[in-house]
Amino acid sequence: MIPPIVPAGRRARPAAAWLAACLLLLGFLPSPLSAADPAPFGSSIAVDFSAIQRAIPALLFGQNLQPIDRGEGIIGADGSVDAEILGLAGEARVTSLRYPAGTAADYFHWWQAVGLHSRRPQQSTGYLGSFYSPVAGPDEFIRIAIALRAVPFITANTGTGSADEAAALARFFKARGFPVVFWEVGNEIYFEGVGEGGLVGLPPNVYANRVIQYAAAIRQEMPAAKVFAAAVIGPEESDSYWNAVVLGLAGSFIDGISVHNAYFPLYGYRPDRTVPPDEVLYRAMLGATAAVDRSLGVLERQLDRLGRLIPIFITEYEGIFFPDPTIEDPALTVRRNPTLACALFDASVLQILIRHERVQGAHHMSLAGERFGSLVGVDQGVRFRNPQFYVHHEYAKEAGNLLVKSVVEPGNAVFDSEPIRLLSPQHNVPMLDAIATRDPGDTNYALFVVNRSLDQPVSAMISTNLPAGVTGTLSVLSGPSYAARNNAANPQRVALTTAAFAGGGAFTYSFPPASLTIFRWHR
Repeated sequence: MIPPIVPAGRRARPAAAWLAACLLLLGFLPSPLSAADPAPFGSSIAVDFSAIQRAIPALLFGQNLQPIDRGEGIIGADGSVDAEILGLAGEARVTSLRYPAGTAADYFHWWQAVGLHSRRPQQSTGYLGSFYSPVAGPDEFIRIAIALRAVPFITANTGTGSADEAAALARFFKARGFPVVFWEVGNEIYFEGVGEGGLVGLPPNVYANRVIQYAAAIRQEMPAAKVFAAAVIGPEESDSYWNAVVLGLAGSFIDGISVHNAYFPLYGYRPDRTVPPDEVLYRAMLGATAAVDRSLGVLERQLDRLGRLIPIFITEYEGIFFPDPTIEDPALTVRRNPTLACALFDASVLQILIRHERVQGAHHMSLAGERFGSLVGVDQGVRFRNPQFYVHHEYAKEAGNLLVKSVVEPGNAVFDSEPIRLLSPQHNVPMLDAIATRDPGDTNYALFVVNRSLDQPVSAMISTNLPAGVTGTLSVLSGPSYAARNNAANPQRVALTTAAFAGGGAFTYSFPPASLTIFRWHR
């Protein structure tokens, strides 16, 4: 249900009363409600469509394609591509496809994943004792990327592979008439040692030498290649020693860095290993968007100090709960992933990435499958749009448009979150997060607003300098609760609803709890 909009000036009222109402809404005057009643949450949003901040890079709207689980189900048992999943992925406007994604990338030997499926040897997932059949090989990746018209982004095996193997893969793509420009040297290769998860890592100086070797080998086959090195975020968003070493040694050999700073809360339990109520977990996840924003600022400043004015790609991000069978039944954990709240985390992360000028590319973690908040859900043979689909679809429409100035004054609409394992508590996080855009032709305008509060509506005074005579629509992504998810029985429990909208200039709007609201105008 779309809450009502009250355009400013619709009803005549004395100036003093209007000013008092505004101050009350922003939390500057005491509420006339009784002491037992909670004060309403109020904010304001000011948008200047003439103040251009940057063009929105198309590569921000990428996805990951993992080789495991038959490419997360996109490759059928007979080797065919699931046309329904592929069609929904195309509808979602995927602009870039990263492959092979995830932990398996540093155990993936591409030359064992070509030819007849029955003759492809099993490969390690990267976890001890876990293997899969690599039916989603390089040829299948090419087919999917071409069908989606997605720019390829390749992660070279740096954990168990070699520079020569990466060069051979570049040569393979070139022979297929599919030259790949974007390359990443390893996936989370900074996890050093072999643990229970089977993760293989490298010290930063050893990794830097690998980067130099891989960059040279790949460019021998593909001179125009853009090579990215893995970077990390330090504890509590502090400078990273790893980055300083890698960039100091290999900085002149790379074209950018890739980082995974937007996986939250990741662990669904407290530091004492107890599992709190879902409300606590989801609030920690949405509060962690503030940590994502801070960490990018720290990383940008570190690059400035190191003299490396290079782009940042967020090659994996997701509102995610990772299962730990010693803590909780994994089936309960992964059920939290394809939910409305996780999709709203993704929406706020995309807004953060759009605002940071150094960020030029991003890849959402999962295209399909059941373990993550994938774009396409699969349940009992039924394919459907997960809440994350709607987020990606709507934001990807803005590729190539212009980010303009928008300012959120949170007023009293802020919240705190509790600590989760490896995630500190967040304080005074604004409930509302907003960006505004327009097209280069100055005919289409949009305002995206995420209400990160799980249970509170927020009333906001919105002021814009829209031109006269615009017409508009209002779209809202919401559901019966923040934990709502779609399935075969109800594939549209969480969906985007759109209605005509006549408001412009200045108006007041009440944003529902746990929602994404999109205003679009046209002239």
